[in-house]
Amino acid sequence: MKIAFCNRKNYDNPLGGDGVQMHKTKYYLEQLYKVDILILTCPDDLDESFDIVHIFNYLTINDTRPYFEKATSLNLDIISSSIYWDYKFSATHIFSKLFGTPDFISEKRISFQLKIINILAFFTNRPIGVSPKLRKHCLYFINSSKYILPNSIEEGNKLLQFCGDKDGKNQDKIRVIYNATDFNNENLQYDSYKNEAEFLLKYKIPSNYILQVGRIEYIKNQLNLLYALKDYPQIPIVFVGKVLEKKYYEKLKKIADKRGNVFFIPNIEHIDIKYFYKYAKVHVLLSLRESPGLVSLEAISMNCPIVVSDERFAPINTYFKNKAYITNPFDLNDILKNVMKANDDEKVKFEKNDFTWVKAAEQTYNVYLECTNKK
Repeated sequence: MKIAFCNRKNYDNPLGGDGVQMHKTKYYLEQLYKVDILILTCPDDLDESFDIVHIFNYLTINDTRPYFEKATSLNLDIISSSIYWDYKFSATHIFSKLFGTPDFISEKRISFQLKIINILAFFTNRPIGVSPKLRKHCLYFINSSKYILPNSIEEGNKLLQFCGDKDGKNQDKIRVIYNATDFNNENLQYDSYKNEAEFLLKYKIPSNYILQVGRIEYIKNQLNLLYALKDYPQIPIVFVGKVLEKKYYEKLKKIADKRGNVFFIPNIEHIDIKYFYKYAKVHVLLSLRESPGLVSLEAISMNCPIVVSDERFAPINTYFKNKAYITNPFDLNDILKNVMKANDDEKVKFEKNDFTWVKAAEQTYNVYLECTNKK
């Protein structure tokens, strides 16, 4: 079986969730099944030799639509990974860029901004994530796909709701593919560091720290974690991730310097990410959009207690129900309460069997068989 994996040209700069999902799925599919997968970043490379065209990421419409059009013209079967979530909250980052980043992101401020965004989107098709333009394209993607592979039933429902599929005529196209992690605390190799002290010394950080792994940008909402813990400088906070928005980082750094005991680590060896999770007291992700948030899966698979945003921002029921501290990412008191509870928690136990790349590959392959009528 020959499969084309189609993605945007810059999917790996920096490598985002769609790129990680694509590469991991490719690796395990080729390891486990008789498939030949080519990653394409240009629609012109599509031809009739492919059995299936697998297209990733609905949001990048200028890159995504040409793949659909080319595959349709060649009469090829299309399977699509939507990688969609409700973008309205994360779209409020435009106000940060225009008027400067606030000290923290409040629900009152967000509610006012959402009203303006809805008006802007209706008349200007900007921001693209909440625009009629994206809705139109997503509906085209759905109608052109034989099957749609969201990472959760919540994602699938939000996508169909956004596109106005009220009668559920496309519901039978949904095939949920779990997102996954190959991190595993039980199999962690200790050849990098003799002990925790050696690891902490390398990165010049204290023990018992609160951790957040992810790009430094508005939608990851590091600001509210800092502000919620501003009166508890005795608790170390470690941010691991590349700076994506400079002005946002400058505001974050200013508040961090005032608070103290905050550490920014932009570049690390990939193997070391596991150790950051292993030795953290808590991992916090107050993101305004995740589906589900690979770093949260990675952290909990390393038995690290996690705090995540509520069901408006992530597929809680599929991935984190009864496994995480769920918080309102705009409510500083709620954030503080949940972080403190998690900080007092013991290492958590997480059932990894459902959220492995082997399982994701198996689920994906079954859809391929279904698509080609070979099941």
